[in-house]
Amino acid sequence: MDIKNFQDFHKQLLPQFDQFLTDKLTQEVKQPLMLESMLYSLNSGGKRVRPMLMLATAYSSGVKFEDLPKYFDVAGSIELIHTYSLIHDDLPEMDNDDYRRGKLTSHKKFGTGPAVLAGDGLLTQAFYWIAKSSLDTSKRMAAVRILAHNAGPMGMVAGQMTDITKDDKQLNIDELTQLHKQKTADLISAAITIGASSADHKLSKELVEYAEKVGLAFQLKDDLDDADDGEDVDKNTFPNLIGKHATEEKLHNLVKDALNAVLKEEKFDKNLLVSFLDYFKK
Repeated sequence: MDIKNFQDFHKQLLPQFDQFLTDKLTQEVKQPLMLESMLYSLNSGGKRVRPMLMLATAYSSGVKFEDLPKYFDVAGSIELIHTYSLIHDDLPEMDNDDYRRGKLTSHKKFGTGPAVLAGDGLLTQAFYWIAKSSLDTSKRMAAVRILAHNAGPMGMVAGQMTDITKDDKQLNIDELTQLHKQKTADLISAAITIGASSADHKLSKELVEYAEKVGLAFQLKDDLDDADDGEDVDKNTFPNLIGKHATEEKLHNLVKDALNAVLKEEKFDKNLLVSFLDYFKK
């Protein structure tokens, strides 16, 4: 099967991947409330962008479409970590949100204690999935290293700490860029780089640049999408700091830089990652 468009790739693979997530977690987690609360957030309507980018990168690196389920454990681990981060972000002690994607947040549905534990469970289960995957030892170790680095206190969690401790201070452009790089971009970057390393594709500075530019662009698009609803008026966002027009221009430049980077990648089918950039045109 030869797929050239990211949307087609996503549409064809998503149902099988979604079923894998539910079946695997149901098979492994036996505590009833733990399973219910983990699945509640895991299946709350996310687009699975991060695991799909990981699988698309593996496919672009030469993995056959029919062999991609062998990589579901690792791709699933990325989605588990993303979901845990959302549960904890929504907690009263952090963003204190009652709803996410039109549904009650985990702590509103189950209580704060169960929500914390659901997040803890997703985080630790992610590394269990990598450890038990069918990939060889060196690839599993690389996935653990990249994911722990980018999702932990050197990446996403550091960004979350900055976010909750600096929310009463206006950050400058460098501080805001660093915040969003860690809180949002690092996990997206991890998905792409893990996809390459899992498929025996040597990481290049071009692919790393693409991953980093796409990760930051993802946050800018999110900022722009939320700019008109009034909810982010007191938050550290690019539209609040530099204005909507300048943010749109910055997003445009990030996407252009990502495109130029991936087009230089060698021994790599560029179609899926190029077409993914259409996401930022919506």
